[in-house]
Amino acid sequence: MKGNLFTLFCLTSLSVSAQLTVRDSAFKEPILLEEVVVKARSKNIDSRGLGNMRINIRQLQLSPLFFGERDVIKTLQFLPGVSAGMEGSSRLNIRGGTNDQTLYLMDDVPVYNQNHTFGLFSIFNSDALRSVDLYKGGIPAPYGDKLSGVVSVDLKEGDFKKYHHSASLGILAGSIASEGPIVEDRLSYLITGRRSFLDLLYNGFMELSGEGSGGNAMISFYDLNGKLAWKINDKNNLTWQLYSGYDDLYGMNHEKDDFTKEKYKEKYGYGWNTFMTSLRSKSQLSANLSLSGKIYYTSLNNFNYYRNKQEAPGFSQKMENGNSSLLTEIGGGISFTHQIKHDHTVYYGTEGAYQLYTPDYTFRLVDRKQIEYNTDRLKLFKASAYLYDELKYKQWLFSLGFRASLYDNREVRKFVWEPRIKANTFVNEKNKLMLAYDRMFQPIHTVNEMDYNSKTDYWIPFQENILPRSDQFSIGWKNYTNSNFSFSLEGYYKSMWNLLLIKDLEYYLDSHTDYEQGKGSSAGMELMAEYSGNRISAWASYTLSKSRRSFGSKTYPFKYDTPHDLSVFAGYIVRKKPKNRHTFSIQLQYNTGYPYYVPEITYPGMGLPTLPSGYSEADQIFSVDYIPQYPNIRLNDYFRLDANYTIEKELKHGSLTWQFSLLNVTNRENPYAVYRKNGKYKAFILIPMMPSISIKRSF
Repeated sequence: MKGNLFTLFCLTSLSVSAQLTVRDSAFKEPILLEEVVVKARSKNIDSRGLGNMRINIRQLQLSPLFFGERDVIKTLQFLPGVSAGMEGSSRLNIRGGTNDQTLYLMDDVPVYNQNHTFGLFSIFNSDALRSVDLYKGGIPAPYGDKLSGVVSVDLKEGDFKKYHHSASLGILAGSIASEGPIVEDRLSYLITGRRSFLDLLYNGFMELSGEGSGGNAMISFYDLNGKLAWKINDKNNLTWQLYSGYDDLYGMNHEKDDFTKEKYKEKYGYGWNTFMTSLRSKSQLSANLSLSGKIYYTSLNNFNYYRNKQEAPGFSQKMENGNSSLLTEIGGGISFTHQIKHDHTVYYGTEGAYQLYTPDYTFRLVDRKQIEYNTDRLKLFKASAYLYDELKYKQWLFSLGFRASLYDNREVRKFVWEPRIKANTFVNEKNKLMLAYDRMFQPIHTVNEMDYNSKTDYWIPFQENILPRSDQFSIGWKNYTNSNFSFSLEGYYKSMWNLLLIKDLEYYLDSHTDYEQGKGSSAGMELMAEYSGNRISAWASYTLSKSRRSFGSKTYPFKYDTPHDLSVFAGYIVRKKPKNRHTFSIQLQYNTGYPYYVPEITYPGMGLPTLPSGYSEADQIFSVDYIPQYPNIRLNDYFRLDANYTIEKELKHGSLTWQFSLLNVTNRENPYAVYRKNGKYKAFILIPMMPSISIKRSF
């Protein structure tokens, strides 16, 4: 079956007949089907097998906006077995894992920071997306290096025949997109860009006023996607893609003395810069054998800085101090898909990468004279080979995979095997049973520290003699009641070994001390039901789970442990005319409150020995709160209801889309953080009732 039919299949719902058997393929390659009836009615979430789901990109146009932005990560957070962490975050904690245990890929290139604006939304621009796949279990052998799961984002190619352009404006940012043929039917382009605008207004005001206060923080960000697709001939394709993203949380201060003509400007901030590019090829070597290859470069720079400029008659000086944590990676891979028979397909390949880390790079720049201070650089070389065999026998589908990896950090070399096994079968034509086992290793992890009162993560390779490992068993059942409704139930148990708990970051980085290694476990049951009708589409998910961590003799709940997690999405087409379509949608989320750390003990402050009383009246530092190492409370249960109304109009040239959203309709005070003030505990609320609006013009 050709790739274009497979793409259409992934975007539509399938009715299951007596002879329907769907392969749970791991890749965006052709899969084996029998008598598939393709219908135009699409589903919000396409379940592609045990632990594997695909997001319908159309749903992004109907989901409530978050600060005027459509975000596929926010949609993934509503799936069973997936947690966002704290409210407003664009992280994914899968089945008791942490965000750094989730593998993010953009066109098969590793992504090491998927957040914009400190987690308010992700870097994945909806205008550039073709498909988004989530793997929670039954993870195919080509994916590795992370313990918990995979998010594979595939960017669309530009149209080879027609030009399409769009511009949109939200609360925080504006975006543009353009695609079309460079050479018709041969070469196409796609380009999307997104830029915040509030910071531009803020900067302009500061320049015009000539003076201001540095007490107000401002967020600045942008991202750019570009892609070229070349159909060399009927059997060979070549694509090149580029992504660049930037985030900065900063403050400014301008001062001017009209009498002395002295000027002083300062700017200080914290943020990160992400860059990646890749070249991918696909070739059909024969009727049964295809080849894919890639080379890529990706980097992440977490930084903070302080800049000032002083000007006076006859004098001018610029100074900048900065600190950053750098990660760069260059890699490549080659893979084959070999269809031995119509019911037997083998996938195999190899990949490798070289990573360079600079955890603490510091510099000082005075009038173009720069002084650099570098800590020792850390390096990691990794190479992997995999084999993934899919065999259909009667009503059974067996998938057996092996992945072998070598990790070398110059001090320690580790070789690991990762078996992957999956089997499923249809029972009574409308019921599907599934089993899976996955073993995963992870050679890198994040550490965090505080800058500007904001916690940030940066990456370092393993330095211990053992690697973190996870083993997961999954079982599932899916019922295809009819073409409009489906229901699934999955259970899992995951054990994690050699997890790292860093007690003192400075000692850990400098002398590799003050850390512990422990273990974790997670078990759960996930239910999901989906309905797709002519005017109504809806889905609901519920997760019952328990997740624990053990370090030394202490066992405690994982920081994102939520025993009960319920999510609901429903959309209704209010008006359905050829050139005018109105859709109303709501989404609801409820979960048990997260474990949290609050101070239980207060110590008297030491004061300052140079003062008679030990304290100055200005400081008023009389006590110090001790925050425990392990969670000691649970936050209140979380509940949020969001609503959205979308108006789509076809115009003479193109279309116009208005989207109106209201977050937290009930104005629920969900705690984002808890702090102590005047002997009482108080909650910080991140998202009160909040309206949002967006307009998009396509032509």
